[in-house]
Amino acid sequence: MAELAALAERSDSADLIGELVLPSDSPDAWVIVQETLCGPMECPADLDTMLTKFSETDPEPKVCSFFSDFDQTTSAAFDLAAFMQTGAPLMLEVALQMPELFPSGTTVPIFKMRSSWPGEAGTLGKQSYALTRRQCACLLAHSFFGSLKRPPDVEPNDFRFTVRDLFVGTAVSPNSAVTFLNYFGSLARHGIPEGPDDIVTFERLGFKKGPLPWQWEGNEKPLCKVEIVDGNIDDCAADVHAEFANAFVGGGVMTGDAAMEETLFLVKPELMVAMALQNRMVDEEAVCVSGAQKYSSTSGFGQSFEFAGEYDRSRRPDPPPRVAAIDAVRGGGPAMTERALLRDMNKARAAFEGAVELATGHWGCGAYGNHNDLMFIKQWLAASEAGVRKMYYHDFNRNQSHHIFPLIRKLGHLTVGELWTFLLELSRPLVPCNMKDFSVRVADISTGKFKPGGSGETRGLRRHSHPGAAAGAAETLPLALEETEGKSGTADPAHSSEADGDAGAAQRQREGESEPEEPAVVFSLTELVAGCPDGVDPMKKEGSLSNADFAAAFGMSRCEFSKLPAWRQGAAKKKVGLF
Repeated sequence: MAELAALAERSDSADLIGELVLPSDSPDAWVIVQETLCGPMECPADLDTMLTKFSETDPEPKVCSFFSDFDQTTSAAFDLAAFMQTGAPLMLEVALQMPELFPSGTTVPIFKMRSSWPGEAGTLGKQSYALTRRQCACLLAHSFFGSLKRPPDVEPNDFRFTVRDLFVGTAVSPNSAVTFLNYFGSLARHGIPEGPDDIVTFERLGFKKGPLPWQWEGNEKPLCKVEIVDGNIDDCAADVHAEFANAFVGGGVMTGDAAMEETLFLVKPELMVAMALQNRMVDEEAVCVSGAQKYSSTSGFGQSFEFAGEYDRSRRPDPPPRVAAIDAVRGGGPAMTERALLRDMNKARAAFEGAVELATGHWGCGAYGNHNDLMFIKQWLAASEAGVRKMYYHDFNRNQSHHIFPLIRKLGHLTVGELWTFLLELSRPLVPCNMKDFSVRVADISTGKFKPGGSGETRGLRRHSHPGAAAGAAETLPLALEETEGKSGTADPAHSSEADGDAGAAQRQREGESEPEEPAVVFSLTELVAGCPDGVDPMKKEGSLSNADFAAAFGMSRCEFSKLPAWRQGAAKKKVGLF
């Protein structure tokens, strides 16, 4: 195993794609900024005038009318009049303090891709830059006004620190905009903390291709404890919070998107500064931000996203957690290849470095379309290898984690190396992305039909042909899995189901039973939980699941389910949200 060396700080200018161009660096530019910011501030329309003025030098000048057109009914929780009395003056104040906060000669770096890579493989590298809360507020104010421009040596797609876009142009988003404004309103009401601990640190962690700073095969570290919890990740008392990121940290927050990452950046605007300092992450990198406070409460996601008022800090004790931004592979691609598994596990392992307790959830399972159980196992492995004491797994509504709790019970005694080996042997026959059959296998494990580490040969496992197999051949898992009923011996190939290799189906054949055919029209569990599609019997929604999804949801076949008494069927449907 390559020994995990101490984090190496790297600050040589060759590792940077450049630096922020601060308007205070140019005397001529600063005169214009001062004249604009010192203009009239008597009504909301004066803010429109300032944003429009700074846009005049852009390649495509825009006119701002957000504040003139603001409809108070759009966000009843935000008081624009009160903001004009307190928040707006503070924005002007900190913006005009830029020469004092960033004296001449100050370099605010922009770290490029791979800049975190250490000089040699087998170690974990780090780039780090820290700012005071007032410095963060200053940069955010200039991003709002549009006076902080993209550096000439940075490509447009690489510079996304453009808060002004929430107020001007085609991406105007009133609820996102007022959530950002509440940050300055909150600072005005409570003051900007100036203590020695009121520092926001931006880190870029990474490792060079080649030997890893850790190992997976044969790793004897125990798996960490896991607790499945409800509620928002950002309210958890854990010292590290996972952030389900885009490769460009912040994702679409400046274009009005409101998924998990965008919402987090809106309620913690100090995170947005990372969009100025960090270039796109490559596969071997993660971005972490320590010290960012939460200022706002919100409700809903996407189209239902709304500002809900100031955040109650008593809900989570200080200090603020470290936010670990990690982007996942796309679920629709070859997500089950060993390379894809390692890509995510290694990225998460780098991000979780130093964590004592970790708060996370369904990473990459929304727009990226990954498998909930697979992403849980990846994070469990990464957290355990990093020495995390406990992982809080946030399920929100419990609709997507009905197998995770059984997996914790069935696999929690393994080491990191044993679980990694087990995961490989579960997934190899399903490469590149047979998520349907992976769900069936997870259901078999979580319901106790199979367990790792038996002394007999593989029995009853679903068999799957793959492109590398000989024509007509079937591949079985090499890992010893024994039936929990205590039976021993080997599977009888004469009774295997050639249609899908399902020994359970073969057993039902021997007993004179047959698996029902697939429904003519099937819907996913998510669709059926969300409502009742046309043509579906609301009292028998489970009948519209595919056979594989049915087994994954209920942990049994349709035949087995049909033998349960009515009250147990109803309880099972209620548990998965279909009743």
